[in-house]
Amino acid sequence: MISVAIVEDERKAADQLRECLNRFETEHDEHFESTHYTDGEQFLSDFRSQFDIVFMDIEMPGLNGMRVAQKLRDIDQTVALVFITNLSRYAINGYEVGAMDYILKPLEYNAFLLKIRKVVNYCHRLGNKCLKLSTTTGMVRLSVNDLLYVEISRHDIIYHTAHGMLSGYGTMKQVEQALGEFGFYRCNSCYLVNMRYVKRIQDYMVIVGDHELSISHPRKKDFLRALDEYYR
Repeated sequence: MISVAIVEDERKAADQLRECLNRFETEHDEHFESTHYTDGEQFLSDFRSQFDIVFMDIEMPGLNGMRVAQKLRDIDQTVALVFITNLSRYAINGYEVGAMDYILKPLEYNAFLLKIRKVVNYCHRLGNKCLKLSTTTGMVRLSVNDLLYVEISRHDIIYHTAHGMLSGYGTMKQVEQALGEFGFYRCNSCYLVNMRYVKRIQDYMVIVGDHELSISHPRKKDFLRALDEYYR
């Protein structure tokens, strides 16, 4: 299932988009679950990285779509964003907020089809390389490629990412099971390391990005073997 947010103040345009999504479901064996917002601020207040695709009207009362998109990217860098607009010139700055494409009003299925195929393929690829985490601030989607290492501190799981830290819930065993297929391995009981960010090994220390993490004596041999297998 692909979760969709439709941020559009015009009911007719929102209904046309839903009709296009329904037709694509029937023809391509996909399933969309859509939520409609008529207000960008309400969408932002509800957003917790639960959507896979956001269709965003550019011209809306209050916060316009471009401003909403800028705030959206502060929350989620990976969600697929598609602008809906009357004029293509309004969407030329979409690259600044990582928009995948834009759709012109009034929506027409054949034009929609050309756009949605690319977006759906992106969602499937992303879904295979993302985690949805329950954190202290709500649900967050995190690309495994942005995750340097995971740390357990007392009863908290701390995700050290390329963009900062996130605190979550769960056990290291659960995280290890979820990330094992993506090239993550424990260097000791406290750290689970993304092998792609390992720069070097110094004695019983592994350099992960700009971080120095200790390797426990019992785990060093297996850790080095896992690193060798990852590179091969």
